[in-house]
Amino acid sequence: MAARPVFRILAFGDSLTEGWCDFGTKFHPYTRKLQALIPALSKSVDVVNRGVSGETTDQMSERLPLVLNKDGPFDLVIILGGTNDLGLSLNKDGEPLFRRLRSLHELALRHSPLSVAVTIPETGYEAMDRFTALREKRSQVNALLKQYVQDCGSKIILSDLSTKLPRKSLSHEDRRKFWADDLHFTPAGYDRMGEIIFEDIKHCFIESEET
Repeated sequence: MAARPVFRILAFGDSLTEGWCDFGTKFHPYTRKLQALIPALSKSVDVVNRGVSGETTDQMSERLPLVLNKDGPFDLVIILGGTNDLGLSLNKDGEPLFRRLRSLHELALRHSPLSVAVTIPETGYEAMDRFTALREKRSQVNALLKQYVQDCGSKIILSDLSTKLPRKSLSHEDRRKFWADDLHFTPAGYDRMGEIIFEDIKHCFIESEET
């Protein structure tokens, strides 16, 4: 009997992809949960995590071609970035950051048939009055990402992590459960992140099994 083809996924991003937690003393990437969930759909999958803590989108743009050439090909590329960029400037204009994220997807789509745009999640800093611009910029970038996904049709999938795993609107108990600090998730939060992304991309495996 011929082996089932392997569906290859690249998870690319910064510390939220690498799974930074416990002040950097350990890592619990969301791809662990994603890797565990997909086989239930009877699809053989290989999830490659290439998250690097602290990276900005400029650094990600330099690294992504190297990863695609060295570790590819991939059937799907998940991209989450921008959190570190938000703190570099209090300028409210999110257009330049969106353009850098868009270029990452354009590059990914030259190597892969599908990409996943993950919206930038909340940060605890946004609750501080002096960082209001961060919230406005992040909201603008996410809105532009959503429009970009809509304009691209079936080539890009949206995973709206910002809405589905919020911070400010959670109860105190759930915030302690899912959020480790102002920027990063707990292991339970990263697992929830994996579940969210799985729900957004699972149709890809169902469709590929049928073809």
